[in-house]
Amino acid sequence: MRFSSDLLEEIRNRCDIVDIVSEYVHLKPAGKGFKGLCPFHGEKTPSFMVSPEKQLFHCFGCGEGGNVFNFLMKYERLSFFEAVKMLAQKSGVPLPVDEEKEDILHKKKERLYKLNNLVVNYYRECLFRTNQGKKVINYLKKRGINDTSVEKYKLGYAPPSWDALTNFLKKKGYTYEELIKAGLIKKSKTEGKYIDYFRDRIIFPIFNLSGRVIGFGGRVLDGSLPKYINSPETLVYNKGSNLYSLNFAKEDIRKKNCIIVVEGYTDVLITQQYGFNNIAASLGTALTTKQIDLIKRFTDTVLIAYDADSAGNMATLRSLDLLVKSGLEVKVIDLPLGYDPADFLIKKGRKPFQNLIDKSLSLIDYKLKLLYSKYSIKTIEGKVKVIKEILPTLSVMGDEDEVRAQTKKISEELKLSDEAIRIDLVKYKKGLREFIPSFINPDSEDGNVKAEKILIGCMLENEQIARDILTKLKAEDFSVLLHRQIVTAIEKNLKDDKIVDSQKVIDYLNDDKAAKLISKILMKENITFDERIISGYVDTINNFKLIQGRKNLEKRAKILDEKIKISEKIEEDDLKELREIVRQLKNQSIN
Repeated sequence: MRFSSDLLEEIRNRCDIVDIVSEYVHLKPAGKGFKGLCPFHGEKTPSFMVSPEKQLFHCFGCGEGGNVFNFLMKYERLSFFEAVKMLAQKSGVPLPVDEEKEDILHKKKERLYKLNNLVVNYYRECLFRTNQGKKVINYLKKRGINDTSVEKYKLGYAPPSWDALTNFLKKKGYTYEELIKAGLIKKSKTEGKYIDYFRDRIIFPIFNLSGRVIGFGGRVLDGSLPKYINSPETLVYNKGSNLYSLNFAKEDIRKKNCIIVVEGYTDVLITQQYGFNNIAASLGTALTTKQIDLIKRFTDTVLIAYDADSAGNMATLRSLDLLVKSGLEVKVIDLPLGYDPADFLIKKGRKPFQNLIDKSLSLIDYKLKLLYSKYSIKTIEGKVKVIKEILPTLSVMGDEDEVRAQTKKISEELKLSDEAIRIDLVKYKKGLREFIPSFINPDSEDGNVKAEKILIGCMLENEQIARDILTKLKAEDFSVLLHRQIVTAIEKNLKDDKIVDSQKVIDYLNDDKAAKLISKILMKENITFDERIISGYVDTINNFKLIQGRKNLEKRAKILDEKIKISEKIEEDDLKELREIVRQLKNQSIN
């Protein structure tokens, strides 16, 4: 369709380019215009300029530029026709109708939006007009969610019936195929029947930036798993491309130049009830690049408010590195263990939460705090792990002065060479991911293996120390088979002869490898009789054992979690085992 120059002029006159671009890019005043980070190429120093006087934009970094139509075409990947249509709709300028050229995809999306609105109203009717729904309303009130939030966020309730929504929508003229593609029903694998996707759950409609319903989240009312499920991918819903509640929060985020990112629906509802309206949820813990692009439209400061367990998750920390890489300032609200933002606000109140915000840590400081609690920095092994896990964050920091300050601080805390850490950072930036840290001798070995050898030497040299060590460690605690065999021989030597004699241990083992290792340990290793140092080596071995055990538990938990997610019928034994694993992980502590 061709548009007249008069029509295009009218649309341009009604659409200020600064207002339109501000919906996508966080702009700051700069002279007679505005500047921001270019949305078309990665940059950390703003070179993207918008002129209200000339009604043009231009990036002095990548060269992109043009008028308001060009911007929308480039950013939204629209045709000229689609860009004109979008701006005409925004400005209220009527366009000539050409039904033949109406976009088919647009029609499908519009029908899906209409269907989602119908479903929102259905779930709300179930919440307010049924006896089960009234119980849910009482449940919401007990959880601290008030009537205003229920109305604002259009909360609803999916009844427990297998096909209540299916039957309702079939009567409205929708086909099974449409409803499956909309993520509202699915086909039972066991019986082949069409059943509702959400059953006996509180329903949270998910809105896009324009406030249109694109999908749904459902939360159970009891302790069953999975606790939350979201709509599957549809024509209008992509989990990694949206932030829950951003449509409500965007203006407040822009005014405060800060967004608080939480994990889930309840956190959003409660937090905004306490007056923190610059709030949005990531619909999961690991932020995506598309979600980060959304954030950058409105602010350059991000406050992460995940519960302690999620915030310490490595996938989460990696996604937070992406925020830093994108040029955003990132801080973490350090919530007490066992609290999420909703729980904390309900139990402690607004002021203590504000205090946590005021004391929030930079991402690098938060990550170091976690690493120092996770690994013993008294051991070489612990220091290696801290360095390797902090390098990804250091590598994406844009301010060189800040990087220097951080490496200096880390070197002092770990009692390492600042220069060595800087060398390792260069290696990491060059793409080397597996390397021996510069502060370690290339011929050195893992910290736990080194500790095992030194303790074996201590036991062979001193009978009393051998007895003390064997009250804290067993042969099976040693990770190397040959070490276990030597410790077993030492135990037998103590039991039979009441002493430790390296010659008899060698004779007992009658193994050339064992003889070579014992002679090497006694002649080369730094044998010590200092109780504090020995205790540190014992801790290194115990920590290694705990870490390995934790990895095995986490691996098993992941297998069970995946099994539960894909199963229609959840086995009680699986749930029981998963709860026990979670309990063990929470109770574990590493020195």
